[in-house]
Amino acid sequence: MRNTRWSRLVAALSTTAVLVLGAGCSETGLPVLDPTTTAGASAPAEPGSVADPTPASVTRARTALDGLTVKSIPGKDSSYERDAFGDSWSDAATGVQFARNGCDTRNDILRRDAVPGTIRTKNGTSGCKVTAGTWVSQYDGARYTNKSKIQIDHIVPLARAWASGAKRWSAARRLAFANDPDNLLAVDGSSNQSKSDKGPSAWRPPKAYQCGYAVRYIGAVSKYQLPITKSDKSALTSMLDGCRT
Repeated sequence: MRNTRWSRLVAALSTTAVLVLGAGCSETGLPVLDPTTTAGASAPAEPGSVADPTPASVTRARTALDGLTVKSIPGKDSSYERDAFGDSWSDAATGVQFARNGCDTRNDILRRDAVPGTIRTKNGTSGCKVTAGTWVSQYDGARYTNKSKIQIDHIVPLARAWASGAKRWSAARRLAFANDPDNLLAVDGSSNQSKSDKGPSAWRPPKAYQCGYAVRYIGAVSKYQLPITKSDKSALTSMLDGCRT
């Protein structure tokens, strides 16, 4: 009987190990998640698209928002440097779609967020470098076919993350954050420049896109256990209240 119980225990542990390895773990201590199924944002309707939030994802965002630490965060921290988050757009994106695929994160996100079927790359459809495509910016709703008009936004800006506590993270954790698909979105350059390093209380996209922005922002700060300010929490609550669910 003892041997039988031991065999069952080993089998159960083996199954658990397979599940954990399937999800993946990085040296940052954060789970390596498939970016299409994270708690913060809803799964895209089809590969390569960024879907609007579902009622379930909005509910999860409300719960996560209630659990966030609220504290004062400096508007600017003079010690911040972009290099503290590692090389820009290294091949550090995680998740089933991106992990160790040999492509830099910028091109990964350009491919993910493009209108399905519109992407062209340097080597046909399988290469890393995206040369053309069509994007609908989640910050202004406009359709773009000129890649030079598209920028990759850190939904939670790096400078704001730094001031919120990322300055005390390991270099590996900061690199993971800077290249995390859950915190990245292909948007129009004009909106990205306007947003800059601002948080939700200082910048919002047009009303039609505030729900998605709020859900993604909450998902990112919750995943990395970053605090938010009282005014940011108020702004995020207001945006969630405007979700059409």
